Order: sequence, then C-alpha cells, then structure tokens
Amino acid sequence: MTIEATLCFIFRGNKVLLIYKKRGFGKGKLNGVGGRVEKGESLEEAIKREVLEEVNLRVKDLEHVGVLEFYSSNPEPDWRVHVFRTRTAEGVPMESEEAKPLWFKVDEIPYDSMWEDSRIWLPLLLQGKRFKGKFWFDDEYSGMLRYEIEELS
Repeated sequence: MTIEATLCFIFRGNKVLLIYKKRGFGKGKLNGVGGRVEKGESLEEAIKREVLEEVNLRVKDLEHVGVLEFYSSNPEPDWRVHVFRTRTAEGVPMESEEAKPLWFKVDEIPYDSMWEDSRIWLPLLLQGKRFKGKFWFDDEYSGMLRYEIEELS
C-alpha cells in the first residue's frame, strides 16, 4: 500500500529551510519539512500541519511543484511524495522532537547529507521548475538503483 506524503521547501531570500531528521524514516538525513498525509486530509492541509508540528511555522501561498514515487521490492510505490515550495512562512523556526531546522544558502546545499535522490530533483525545484520522478531503491533504502525524472511544463 502506497504511503502518501508531503514535502515543503521554505525560502527566505537566497536561503532554504531544511530539517535534520531526528527520528523515524530518514533519521540522520537532511530534507525538506513534511510527512504522511493523514486520512481525510488534503495535501495542503497535510503540509501545513506537518510544517507547524515539525518547525512551528505557518505556511501560505504553497506551490505544488512535483510528485516523487519511491520503490523498493514492490511493483507499486512504497511512497508517493507531493513536493511544495513557498516563500510565505510566518514565525521563527523551532526545533521539535522530530526535526532540527537549519537554513542553507541555495548554492551551498549539503547534498551528501540528504537522500541520494535529492541531487536529481532538488536542483529542478531550485530552478523554479516542475517535475515528476520515480526512484528505485534497494529493500533497506540504503542505495538508489535507478531513476526516471521528467520536467513538467
């Protein structure tokens, strides 16, 4: 069964907010803010809730820029992640039990501390492009096996 999730990249000037994941799937990696869509939630409701829970920011003016599907041993995706970006966030980012927020200049993003697939699609997001991608990993999600990426108009 495919898990629906969201991911949000918040921009201020020439910086982007990433989180250091402190627990759960992806622990120890940097990523955008996000998480699972709960039953009955819209994608926008889910991302607003996740951003508030993880870093205490209220986001508006969300732009849906991409869809990423992640596969391991199943023919159906394990995860379908809807990617958003915004320049409208109210508040000061605060650390939570799950996430430590960190600002990075967009030209100094530490890809080596992120999921392997991020170096494929995140540059598209940073260029203001829309995209759709599929990524195949080994069963433990410790290594990417292959990918397909498509820019959308």
